[in-house]
Amino acid sequence: MKAQCAHVPCIPQHGTMTRSRIHLMATAMITLTLTITNCQGDERPPNVLLFMADDLGYGDLGCYGNTTLRTPNIDRLASEGAKLTHSLTAASICTPSRAAFLTGRYPIRSGMASPHFVRVSFLTACNTGLPVSELTFAELAKQAGYTTALLGKWHLGWSTDRSDPDHKHPLNQGFDYFYGIPLTKMKDFDSREVKAWRRARPTIGWILTMTCVMTLVFTWSLIRLARLGRTGSAMAVVVMVTVILTCGLVYWVMENLELLNSFFYRNYELVEQPIILPQVTRKLVREGVEFLEQRHADSQPFLLFVSWLHVHTALDTAPQFRGQSLHGPYGDAVEELDWGVGQLLDTLDRLGLTDTTLVIFTSDNGAHVEESDFLGRRSGGYNGGLRGGKAHGAPDGGIRVPTILKWPGKVTPGHVTDEPISLMDVMPTIAHALHVQLPANHVVDGKDLLPLLSGEEKRSPHEFLFHYCQDEVHAVRYRPRDGSKVWKMALYEPAYLLQTDHCDFLCRCHDATPLDPPLLFDLTSDPGEQHPLSAADLPEYRALVNLMTKALRKHKDSIVPVPNMFSVYNMLWRPWNQPNCNFPEFQCSDSKFGQVFDEDVS
Repeated sequence: MKAQCAHVPCIPQHGTMTRSRIHLMATAMITLTLTITNCQGDERPPNVLLFMADDLGYGDLGCYGNTTLRTPNIDRLASEGAKLTHSLTAASICTPSRAAFLTGRYPIRSGMASPHFVRVSFLTACNTGLPVSELTFAELAKQAGYTTALLGKWHLGWSTDRSDPDHKHPLNQGFDYFYGIPLTKMKDFDSREVKAWRRARPTIGWILTMTCVMTLVFTWSLIRLARLGRTGSAMAVVVMVTVILTCGLVYWVMENLELLNSFFYRNYELVEQPIILPQVTRKLVREGVEFLEQRHADSQPFLLFVSWLHVHTALDTAPQFRGQSLHGPYGDAVEELDWGVGQLLDTLDRLGLTDTTLVIFTSDNGAHVEESDFLGRRSGGYNGGLRGGKAHGAPDGGIRVPTILKWPGKVTPGHVTDEPISLMDVMPTIAHALHVQLPANHVVDGKDLLPLLSGEEKRSPHEFLFHYCQDEVHAVRYRPRDGSKVWKMALYEPAYLLQTDHCDFLCRCHDATPLDPPLLFDLTSDPGEQHPLSAADLPEYRALVNLMTKALRKHKDSIVPVPNMFSVYNMLWRPWNQPNCNFPEFQCSDSKFGQVFDEDVS
């Protein structure tokens, strides 16, 4: 008879953890490793390989119905694993969505849900970002003895001050190795494109200019009309000069986002400035292949998170992909993304790691449907008939994303599930796969997906899901415990242009119109949210609305207030923390790659 094993120890509650408890953590790690070794016998926990695209549309892949883009490698992954057709992000824009993905928690719980219209970090040298007190799936993997790495986009806060125990950096959040960008790609990184801050409507530049002019006019009028005397006039002049300098500084910062943000780092070392866009995917692939080969040579279990920069603008690819798709630079980027995924999957095959690796592919949010390039060509993706897109808040086009999960021996190849799941579920699913128990008093909103994907359970682990735009819930999704219906209650309507399902450039949450009564959609028969139901259409309308409203109140009651990471103070540029390479040239290249990609530099 097999001996009974002790219960896997719980990792200390991370939300209250301090650096002074390192010895306690070390003890837990050792005990956890021993427990896994003794309890699992011959069943070794899997390696983990995560792929996250940036702004990929629900309908951009062949396995999700696209017949005009070539994505054979991702399609093969879907045929060998499970395709999730109702996979949802926790936010319709990258920074809060990625925070939820890593932590398994709604962004509101970690202070990553902005209270104002700026919902993402847009400066490397500021203090926004994921608090170090948050527990990530990388930290879970390290607790289980895994080697962890992040390649590509981070966008969750940045500091290289290792003397600060709370500095925001992937290596301080559970990753052993990082090669990538602290922030995100921007259109500013391509000199041909219109700068991002000028594309916003009304433009930030126009608002800034008018604010400065009005302040100066008011101050000058005060001097002339109030007869303030020498002292008062001197103070007014100081105010005017301060306003001019402040406005000038803000304008300079917004005009120089490439200079301030276009970097590649290896761990804490700045190795490339500015980013050479055509080389990015190949460099990430080379780093990924090298990491996998090293782990194979060391017989070391690993968690590798490849956070692609594609298909966020600015768009550029290696020469062999340019002009090869039917959809211009955007299609070229999708096909290069697929190639990159294929290179790493082929490496798993070559090293004999395929059968022992859990692989997940997804996107951080839906396609940016309003996006276009300097020639007027569409440079955002296709959301497969879903309403809305990136940054729209609650419509599914911004939060419903292609997701594939492959786990040989656990998930049946070719399995398709239409049940609603959340990307927050990835964190507890990894915890289960690695035999790590989550802290008992640590709130995790995600659920383990294995019972659903293995066929043990037939329904989504979520009865309710809440869809935020900034720090407000804009919709509630309800999956009853019987039947097959999925209901959605929309509490706000985005400020769409007339007779369209899109905004001018980027939808703003505070422009959305509150709905009273709320709109109700049957997503099972109306995934495009085109036919709202009323009490006249549906006898159970009021009961469903009351049920979801009650669930929303319960959810809000569970939110513990925390400092908001998007406060104005946190978002201020800190020039003393500004990275730069070879001042005053602000230019360097990664010596690791030498002259390999020189054909891309023009």
